[in-house]
Amino acid sequence: MNTPPPPLVVEGLRKSYRRRAVLGGVSFVVRPGEALAVIGANGAGKSTLLGCLSGDRLPDAGTVRICGADAFAEPTTVARCLGVVPEQPFLYGELTVAEMLDFVRQARDLPADEGAREAERLLALLGLHAAQDVLCRELSQGMGRKLALICALLHRPRLLVLDEALNGLDQTSAQRLIAELDARRAQGAAVLLSSHDLAFMARWCQRGLLLAPGAAWRLLDGDAWPNELRVES
Repeated sequence: MNTPPPPLVVEGLRKSYRRRAVLGGVSFVVRPGEALAVIGANGAGKSTLLGCLSGDRLPDAGTVRICGADAFAEPTTVARCLGVVPEQPFLYGELTVAEMLDFVRQARDLPADEGAREAERLLALLGLHAAQDVLCRELSQGMGRKLALICALLHRPRLLVLDEALNGLDQTSAQRLIAELDARRAQGAAVLLSSHDLAFMARWCQRGLLLAPGAAWRLLDGDAWPNELRVES
């Protein structure tokens, strides 16, 4: 039986802005069920890295393979196994919550009945069930964050890229989201997480990718990971 490719393989990723190097040959693999933290000070390249992984930015060199597919050459294939929540999520303001979720369902080729069941479950999980007829532009910041998370989770992707996923969530919703992510990881999904909550990342993530100004980077792994994180913070 063939072993499926890892959820994420990054090799030699480089990116510069006006001759200033931001990413200097970053390489790492995220395995099934793993949570990898992306750590770094402002300007160290976290947003650039996450943008390259989500397809929003093109690197100067290197490759990104998501579930075995080239992130830049095979965007349709990649979209089916990738869920992304950027720090500033984009929602179509003229659509209602229900319409936004149906738009995502169709874009991800999810059958109508399956998509409806999963949408109902996730709306209830994060406390948005009563807001289905509300226009996206009328949602509060916290409600918009919840909807963006549901959009990313809806098609059960093998890789989740989450930038400040817990930001703006109430405690109950945050706990339910973490439990949902734990369940997804138990089923083989991988999570790439960036957050200002370093203590949470130290508890929840198995490894860390530390980015530093000047395009320096290194992986924090094993027993040294929590200690290294406390030093860096």
